Amino acid sequence: MSLSERQINDRRRWKAEGFPYDYYLPDDTPECQYCLTEKQAEILRGMLQPLAWKTRWWSDSDAEIGQDTIEAYRDDIIRRLMMACCDTEFGVIFRWTEDGVLQKSTDGGTTWEDAPEDDPRNSSPVFPPVVGDPSPDKRCIAANSVKTLIKEQVGDQLTDDMSRYTLGQVISDWVNTLLQSSNPFDAIIQIVTNQILALVIATLRPALTDDVYNQLECCVYNNMADDLSFDDSQWEAVRTCISDTIDGIAGIFLEHLIYLIGKVGLTNLARSQAATDGDCSGCSTDCGGDWDAGTWHSGVFVPLGTITSRTSTTITISSVDRGDGQQSVYLSSTSSDSCCDITDIVKDDNA
Repeated sequence: MSLSERQINDRRRWKAEGFPYDYYLPDDTPECQYCLTEKQAEILRGMLQPLAWKTRWWSDSDAEIGQDTIEAYRDDIIRRLMMACCDTEFGVIFRWTEDGVLQKSTDGGTTWEDAPEDDPRNSSPVFPPVVGDPSPDKRCIAANSVKTLIKEQVGDQLTDDMSRYTLGQVISDWVNTLLQSSNPFDAIIQIVTNQILALVIATLRPALTDDVYNQLECCVYNNMADDLSFDDSQWEAVRTCISDTIDGIAGIFLEHLIYLIGKVGLTNLARSQAATDGDCSGCSTDCGGDWDAGTWHSGVFVPLGTITSRTSTTITISSVDRGDGQQSVYLSSTSSDSCCDITDIVKDDNA
């Protein structure tokens, strides 16, 4: 038999709150969002224990206080106090476009906006720069670090009979060493895992030869900034290089991995210092070595430009008038060991 509010008040000899059973149960009200600290939620969970005691409830309609009902009500409140419902994590939904751009919506999906700041490939912490002055050797060691870690942590972990779950764990564990992954990013990890599994691992493994990994090293080496970092264009250039120079499923596999970790992950691989040496002599498209924009003998010595800046893949030369109104430059290597394939010439009319 349930007690009325008057009876409870008459019997009460302790300081405690009573709750109107008919008002709170059943509860079909909408959900609300509240932001609490972890300790606030914890103390509230402790204070909720008496909600499962019949003596804390009263009913104006003289309804029977259901023990199972009040226990379930208490347990559901405790469960909700263990859920993350702050505004930064709740009420915002994410999706990926077919181009791999993360978008978010704060109105239930009615409108969407690009959210690159929430993509771990852009927002994760970047490893610190490696000490030492910029040099081709420094970049080569960094490229070897990229090759070494991809080979050891992913390529060498593949087995012919591995399941989708096992492959997913390998990929996820590897990504989490480079990026601060998030729930939305798990979708991309799953997609890349499925794409790699579709390549048929038993066929992929023998395709990952030393020559393939060396070509990966060159793609990284030739598109890396002097501080061993990658911006969006350099990250895309590495992926393009892999697709253009590594044939078949090996190229698809490696391009997928570089796509997955983004510019931050690739920078972190390069700065990981996983290698202590490297040999990039076979990376012929690099503009390393000593170069001179000097003079050319054509009857008389005529100055033909000065090198004003250079990166691993570009050389900028200020041109000069050769004497007849035409602008000219001349580029030569001062060492027979230097090699540079000219793939593009860009004229800056504003310079």
